[in-house]
Amino acid sequence: MILQTIIQVAAQCGWSVTANVRDSNITSFDFRRNTESGVPFCFSADMTGGKPASLVDDILSFIDAFQPDIFARQWCRISGAGESRYSQTLSDMDGIRTRAWLLAIDLSEAFAAPRPSPWYLWN
Repeated sequence: MILQTIIQVAAQCGWSVTANVRDSNITSFDFRRNTESGVPFCFSADMTGGKPASLVDDILSFIDAFQPDIFARQWCRISGAGESRYSQTLSDMDGIRTRAWLLAIDLSEAFAAPRPSPWYLWN
């Protein structure tokens, strides 16, 4: 049920995802989508102990460590695109960071415990 929900939420956010159970305690997820200009992008995150909150935490760690400007410069250099594609690549990477953030929020909400009714409704 947890894996199915993660895959469904990711799909609703525009990501395709594959899961790989590495052992009884760790499941790795590869999240894939194209950038706004159509370049394939992928990142991985782990869930430990079957706890979706650990997956959300790992996605947030990716977001915190991801620096769109550095990634854009490296991609331009490695791909041979040079500085001519830097602005578009930077925009794409900012977009990916935002999309990963929205994925983390949606996953967090999908697995949040239902909130109890306010005390004044108990009477």
